[in-house]
Amino acid sequence: MLQGPAYRLCTTRLQLECAAPTDASEMHAVVCAERVRLAEHLPWAREEPLAFDVRLQLLRTMRARFDQSLEYVWTMREGGRFVGMVGLHASLRAAAPSLEARSLGYWLRADACGRGLATEAVCAVIAAAFEVEDVQQLEIGTAATNTRSARLAARLGFVREVCQVSLADEQAECELHALHKRAAPTELRRTTAVAAFDVLGRKIFDSALLRRTPLSAH
Repeated sequence: MLQGPAYRLCTTRLQLECAAPTDASEMHAVVCAERVRLAEHLPWAREEPLAFDVRLQLLRTMRARFDQSLEYVWTMREGGRFVGMVGLHASLRAAAPSLEARSLGYWLRADACGRGLATEAVCAVIAAAFEVEDVQQLEIGTAATNTRSARLAARLGFVREVCQVSLADEQAECELHALHKRAAPTELRRTTAVAAFDVLGRKIFDSALLRRTPLSAH
């Protein structure tokens, strides 16, 4: 198996690509138009709207951190259309080892919600985290009012906790949902179609290989 990180992740309906400055126009248009809705659950959206040049610099920073394996943010596209973003960030627990635990965050544009795209994207990132990056624990932090994301986490095997965490430099109580690699449902990793590719487009992971392995071998 080749070395990561996974610059591109492909699922049945989605293409997840490493976020880059070339995504600035599409991201800017969606976030500015939907900032009120996004701010209901996402602290960073409360700082919107950002100036376009600030957005461009933000994406340059995202790409640089991706290249350095510090933080991974992907754009989500369905049929080439920008529908949101998903990322692996530092753990929400200050005491957690930086590379062994990561937090998983995502957002979708309004007209992409309710069709299972978030679940598909999160499953792809779980595969990248556990199979490519060898992350040992994933976390999803949700506001207490964000019941949709809480249900998504529960469906994928995350265990709910409540704790004080730092969200966008603010201390706030949120629901923390944790999933350990050793406890990840085997069915999730075997039934979700995910392929991962490195920066040169070489395949570094394919869930189809897991599906060909007998269950008794795990």
